[in-house]
Amino acid sequence: MTRAPALLVPLIVVAVTILALLWLFSLPAEPISRGFFLTIPNGWAYAVLGFIIAASGIGLAAYLYGRVTRPGKAVSYALTAATHIFIWVVVTAMLYPVIYLLATSFNRADNIASVPPREGGILVRSGVIPNPGQFSTIQYERVLGETNILPFQWLLIGVFVLALLVLIGALVGKRLGGNPYRLERYQSYAGWTLFLTIFGLVISITPDQFYTINAAGERVPASSERKILLYIRNTLLVSGTAGLFAVLIATTAGYAFARMRFEGRYYTLLTFIFVQMFPGFMALVAIFYLMSYLGLLNTFTGLILAYSGGAIAFSSWIFKGYLESISPSLEEAAMVDGTTRWGAFWYIILPVSIPMLLFIFLLQFIGTYSEFILASTLLIGENNWTVGIGLRNFTAGRFDTQWGALAASAVLGSLPILIIFYAFQGALTGQHTAGGVKG
Repeated sequence: MTRAPALLVPLIVVAVTILALLWLFSLPAEPISRGFFLTIPNGWAYAVLGFIIAASGIGLAAYLYGRVTRPGKAVSYALTAATHIFIWVVVTAMLYPVIYLLATSFNRADNIASVPPREGGILVRSGVIPNPGQFSTIQYERVLGETNILPFQWLLIGVFVLALLVLIGALVGKRLGGNPYRLERYQSYAGWTLFLTIFGLVISITPDQFYTINAAGERVPASSERKILLYIRNTLLVSGTAGLFAVLIATTAGYAFARMRFEGRYYTLLTFIFVQMFPGFMALVAIFYLMSYLGLLNTFTGLILAYSGGAIAFSSWIFKGYLESISPSLEEAAMVDGTTRWGAFWYIILPVSIPMLLFIFLLQFIGTYSEFILASTLLIGENNWTVGIGLRNFTAGRFDTQWGALAASAVLGSLPILIIFYAFQGALTGQHTAGGVKG
């Protein structure tokens, strides 16, 4: 048998494996309702059998491919393929809540009640995969239907989408082996463009843009469930400012602890460790009283100060440890050339610390983005709510949780974190330290 026909055999095996899996999971089965969940009797047996079919089929196809291309590696190819199938099963299981949340946001029905559809195979009828016949964008239309975007904001959104496409293209290009230096530059430009457009949207969106027009032609303020973009804007404003404060605190305090020796340094570091032993909500009453005394309740300023105060110890410790891994000879060489300690810090330390500073910013940003307890305590007015409080509003009813709208709002709320993280992931690789003095 020649090489080309022989290579068709692994493809046939893969096709047969896929058909076998489709047959297995299309078998009729009657699910059992258990509250909000559906179960299939002996469902674990279907899962185990499906894994055996997938691993055996893909492993056999890899073995046959190895026999044609590299006979000595055929067994190794089969074991590697089976291992990859197992890894993908584990990854899928870990990401399944996210996948199901995304699917629920496109579900026409605004519930996850355990009423099995009358059609479909085991996966659909048991609720593992939502019914494709119910897919719709109606949930996104509900949560965004009373948002009125101004013309210049549409322009910012257009620039944002264009920069996002450039970013995705740069990431895909690097995977395909494109010019890494040029693609890295494009990714950096796109990342900063995304940052600036998000910043422009954050400072321009106001609560007055969330309304509907009634039959009399009057503006009626939107309900709290229709203001998810306002909550995202509030969260970006609070979390972004708190992240910048964390970077400012970390760079100054961390540098002082890493490079300077002064009276009380050791005991201050011990105090930071001692403070980190206690969870933040233990100071909730004290923070509430302090903000009430200062007149900062229901203000973004009070919430930002509360978040920033909690970032002092942890951020300073992280940056201190990072600086201790950098040779002091960099600053010493700069000071020999005539600069001051501040000049050495500004022109030498900060440029090589960009990856760590971005890490500190993202750590504080993500930590405060999803925070709920402190925000719900200090923010009372509906127009000042953050994403966490806004999502909680969808479950406020005792029997009428809006699952579809909640899922759509959660997807929209998670997009800024994903975009910001992937936009600046190149700067997190530590490439800025290239060319530094080696120990």
